[in-house]
Amino acid sequence: AGEAAVADLAFAAKHAGVIQMADILPARRARGPNEPGGIKFGHFCDMVQSDRKYPNDPVRSSLEIVAAGTMLFDQIWLGSYMSGGVGFTQYATAAYTDNILDDYTQYGVDYIKKHHGGIGKAKATQEVVNDIAT
Repeated sequence: AGEAAVADLAFAAKHAGVIQMADILPARRARGPNEPGGIKFGHFCDMVQSDRKYPNDPVRSSLEIVAAGTMLFDQIWLGSYMSGGVGFTQYATAAYTDNILDDYTQYGVDYIKKHHGGIGKAKATQEVVNDIAT
């Protein structure tokens, strides 16, 4: 089911210079003009298109983008950037922290709906930001 996506991803990782998918990173981190780390987060959100697939579920949409970003930026780019990669610890951490981000994000959306009238309806004040953040 995901073979085509894996093939496209493998091609993109191997031939990134052909695709021109990223901007250059800051000079102290850059190895080339088209490293995967240089993909803008907004562009990455458009690539994943989870807003289109889950238009009425902002939690699921956000978590899909985070999952894809983690795969690309952490496992592929950072794993190849660092000598030897991140290793088993990174994979074990994901198993031990399963659903923490999911539960926290859902709690945040429920809190905003209950106390501020819903997503996009809260007043744009520092007090509201402090309330939601704490």
